[in-house]
Order: sequence, then C-alpha cells, then structure tokens
Amino acid sequence: MCLSLVSGLTIVLTELNTSAWSKDSSNIQEVTLKVDGMTCSMCSLIIKTALKWLDGVVDADVSYEDKEAKVRYGDGKVTVDDIVKTIESSGNYKATLLSKERK
Repeated sequence: MCLSLVSGLTIVLTELNTSAWSKDSSNIQEVTLKVDGMTCSMCSLIIKTALKWLDGVVDADVSYEDKEAKVRYGDGKVTVDDIVKTIESSGNYKATLLSKERK
C-alpha cells in the first residue's frame, strides 16, 4: 500500500515538475550527491519523492546501490543547500556534494 502510494506520487510529481521546466532548459544545473544512511531500496524511493516535491527540481535519480543522488534543477529556483536539506530531512541521511555542472 505505502509503496504504491509513493510510486504514484513520484509519477505525478515527475510530470508536473518536468513540464514546468521543459520550455527553458538554459538554466538547468545537475548535482551529484553522495547519500549515506540508505539501508534499502525504499530509502532511495523516499528521497526521490521528497526531491520531487521541492519546487524547482526537474528530475532526480537516487541509487541505493551507488549511494548517490543525481538531481537536475532550475538554477535560481532552488539551491544545492535546499536539495541537501531535503535529502537529510527525509530520514537519517547525510548528503555530500560530489559534483555540480550546467546542463
């Protein structure tokens, strides 16, 4: 029940956030963060869903296996600190910036 609800939210939120930024991709940034504290694949789903709720996030790919999150976001709309805080407030996680680039 919980998994299908979270999955459904992820799908809806992906469509909402992607459509908002699809017209102007000139200000899109991508960060890769190391995420410590994930203990199962559900952790990655929880983090991804929380990131999708963050205004300005275009897409998020969170890997439990790699212990990483790749987040595409609108520059000026959200900051790396906002992304880190969102990840860390989603559970007992610690997020550390690995790289940042303009897309």
